[in-house]
Amino acid sequence: MKKVVFTSLIFASYLFGTSIENIVQKSLQNNFDIKSLENSIEIANFQIKQAKNWENPMISFKANDIMLNKNYLNNQKEYGIELSQAIPIGKKLELEESIAKKDKLLKEQTLQDIKLEFESKIYLYSYTILILENRLKLLNEYQKNLNRLEELYTKLYSHDKVSLNEILNTQISKYDLQMKINELQTTKDNLYLSLEQISYEKIDKIDDSLVLKDINRQQIEEQLIFHPKIQTLQTTSQKYKDTAQLEDAKKFSSITLALEYMQNKEQDYANITMSMPLPIYNTENINKLKANLNTNETNNKLDSQIHNLRLQTKIYLNNLEQYKTNYKILQEKIVPIKQKIQKLLEEFVGFDKESFKENLNSLNELIDYEMKASEQLEKYFENYSELIYYSNKGVK
Repeated sequence: MKKVVFTSLIFASYLFGTSIENIVQKSLQNNFDIKSLENSIEIANFQIKQAKNWENPMISFKANDIMLNKNYLNNQKEYGIELSQAIPIGKKLELEESIAKKDKLLKEQTLQDIKLEFESKIYLYSYTILILENRLKLLNEYQKNLNRLEELYTKLYSHDKVSLNEILNTQISKYDLQMKINELQTTKDNLYLSLEQISYEKIDKIDDSLVLKDINRQQIEEQLIFHPKIQTLQTTSQKYKDTAQLEDAKKFSSITLALEYMQNKEQDYANITMSMPLPIYNTENINKLKANLNTNETNNKLDSQIHNLRLQTKIYLNNLEQYKTNYKILQEKIVPIKQKIQKLLEEFVGFDKESFKENLNSLNELIDYEMKASEQLEKYFENYSELIYYSNKGVK
């Protein structure tokens, strides 16, 4: 009888498949959500340039001494033009530029976070597809065994050596197994569609291996602090600090210089005016206080985010170790023993019903343990894929 060796299935690959890393690259290049964020970063560059600019000058057209009574022909009417310009002083423009740069940086960090989520999701989908394909092969072997058992029972039934119930129960097992196969096949097909939805390219095969990973915990710890979620909060905190300084700088942020040219019947003359704000109502202090409170709140969120990311990463690492250990016990200890038992049964199998049934049951048990190993492997790669995001790819 044909032996099923799950290890050979794990390392089997397609001749014309696409690697997971290629799928990631295609997705990052083609996804419209990512392109939209990249465009918003270009707009942020323009906003940085605009932050350096002065306010637009004001031009006024004037007419004075226009009489509204019977002396409307008064010759003292004056006409003129005034040009005024607000001239920034202090650090207002510098701070506004700094805030604009941080707005751009926040968009970039948001983009990196989304890319990280995409990569984690693609690895999860892809590894699940590979595992489901292997599992389908195992279930198809199981189905073949049930077909052989039904065949044998049908022959033996004609000689009154088995009951009709045994045949019917075998058929029920076949139908039940077929439903599981159909369910797995649909799940696999839908995952391929999900990959197509993300990458905007049709993917028919994935060429990658299901090899257990060498995890570098130090690298994970080092990469964690550079996680986009953490950097976003750090940048937001700095932005609020700049905002507080900007509100303070607004008290004496500019002077307005105005040049007026007037003309009447007798003469032409000019006026020069310089004005500046008087911060007597302290509205800037309120906004400064709000910005400082936002800074403190963001710093608390930052500490919480670092704490949660570290703990969640440790949870995933513990899960990886557990599923790796379980998988090795099944694949390296139990399955080889079951294979030896199966080999002995095949060498000394008789031609009677009981011997054949014992042999077939043993083979099915072997497949069951292969399936259990597959389940542990699936959980392993689920946690590995999630850890790609939480560890900021430090697990790779």
